[in-house]
Amino acid sequence: MFSARFRHLQLSMTSSTATLDEEARLAVLDSYGILDTPPERSFDDVVRLVSQLLAAPIVAVNLIARGRQWFKSEIGLGMREMPLDDSICRFALLEEQQLIVPDTREDPRFRCNPLVTKDAGLRFYAGALLKTRDGVPLGTLCVLDNKPRPQGLSEQEQFVLATLAHQVMSQIELRKAMTEQEALIAALRQADQRKDEFLAMLAHELRNPLAPIVSAATMLSNFNLDPAMVQRASEIVARQAGHMTSLIDDLLDVSRVTRGKVELELRELEFKDVIADAVEQVRPLIEKHRHRLTVDLPPARAIVVGDRKRLVQVMTNLLSNAAKYTLEGGHIEVRLTTDGGALAVDIRDDGIGMSPDLIASAFDLFAQGARGLDRSQGGLGIGLALVRSLLKLHGGAVSASSEGPGQGSTFHVSLPLSTRAQVERRARDRSPPRASVPALRIGVVDDNEDAAVTLSLLLETLGHTVLVAHSAREALAALPAFGPDVCLLDIGLPEMNGYELAAALRKQPGAAQAILIAVSGYAQQKDRAQALAAGFHDLFAKPVDLDVLGAALMQIESRRAA
Repeated sequence: MFSARFRHLQLSMTSSTATLDEEARLAVLDSYGILDTPPERSFDDVVRLVSQLLAAPIVAVNLIARGRQWFKSEIGLGMREMPLDDSICRFALLEEQQLIVPDTREDPRFRCNPLVTKDAGLRFYAGALLKTRDGVPLGTLCVLDNKPRPQGLSEQEQFVLATLAHQVMSQIELRKAMTEQEALIAALRQADQRKDEFLAMLAHELRNPLAPIVSAATMLSNFNLDPAMVQRASEIVARQAGHMTSLIDDLLDVSRVTRGKVELELRELEFKDVIADAVEQVRPLIEKHRHRLTVDLPPARAIVVGDRKRLVQVMTNLLSNAAKYTLEGGHIEVRLTTDGGALAVDIRDDGIGMSPDLIASAFDLFAQGARGLDRSQGGLGIGLALVRSLLKLHGGAVSASSEGPGQGSTFHVSLPLSTRAQVERRARDRSPPRASVPALRIGVVDDNEDAAVTLSLLLETLGHTVLVAHSAREALAALPAFGPDVCLLDIGLPEMNGYELAAALRKQPGAAQAILIAVSGYAQQKDRAQALAAGFHDLFAKPVDLDVLGAALMQIESRRAA
């Protein structure tokens, strides 16, 4: 096959193009969206001009694609593509600028090519590369002749070919830019349309509860009602006010997420309890539609670090979505699994399903599928957008799939298990068991609270006593009294960095003898050398690997015992 021979040729080349990865080149070509498009006059004009200027019976703008050579424009060939194994132009991709072959039958690369050996075969070839601004070759502007040209092309002819090849590439770049601009304009129009639809939906959703509230208020103020009627009117007002509150809460949540103002109360949670709470909230809706709900939970624990209220909100939104858009008497299934360092939840229904277009935009703000005029399901089209945003804040993700309208839908949620859960799982699965590390008093200083808490949980799991500080000032106040054996210091602390904090701790009687370990997102050799020069025992890259940390602590304890 050509691809194998092409890679072999690449290895034999000494030019910069020799390092080109073919899959990466093909990906760049695909990004231009030009393959298999109809002929265009701007390309045809260049081909005709080259044919006239160079007296060439055959001229083509061709692109070297996967398994084929495709012609955007051509004269004298009478085809739109050919197998890549028959291509001469493919060899031009290994050149810096041009490939010129005065007589193909005298060149060992082409003398057996079927385009050359047949009667009136191709005898002369010249191709100038079509290169992107980054130097990636996509194809060539080539000229061919049924007669050899022993002198090749003159310097002037080579200049003409190179200049017009550059013009062709400029047209390709312009074509891509125009396509991207059109796509952007279409996206902006769609966003504007969604905004208008959202405002109309918001007006509709607010009027719905307002109408019974106004009617109930009128009854209470203008009529002498018996106690039962007063109770009923009051219940209507309370129920509809609650619905309006829910709508406004959703809007406020969207605003907070958009502006990055959501504050999470993070703690270790059993995710099976999160699912149970969500099921309890959605149960009235499920029972109203007479759905059958199946919940499949593993016996093992599924511990995550998260905000319980927000994660329940995520699962409630997904279960409500399944209940609303599944026909009465349908089946909804929730399945929780754990694998390695992550958990997965699949919420599957046999409801109305989704089209590919809706799947692509399901998690966009204000996106909704087709609704009837009665808008019986309600909603503002922001629930799934909130789900995605809240999961992202927890380091998780969500995706949707469906076989199509009427075929049901599946929503797949993934979340990282907590470090403690990962440690317990790894300790349980590891054989032979990890050597025990004598308990140490360890100080952890990191302004990223989540990172500090996660690392402290990991250390406590190993049996150590840990003190956490989130600033250099807090560390200097607490660590001397704590008397640490080891301090793990984040280098990128604000106000006073890790190096400055280390120097300050060296002057504190209660912390001066502690072994210092640097922790940083930068962990190249030069960073480690800098840490060692500053008196640190070692430098660990974030996130800290359990095995590496355990080995270092064992080494430290061995040195202390000696």
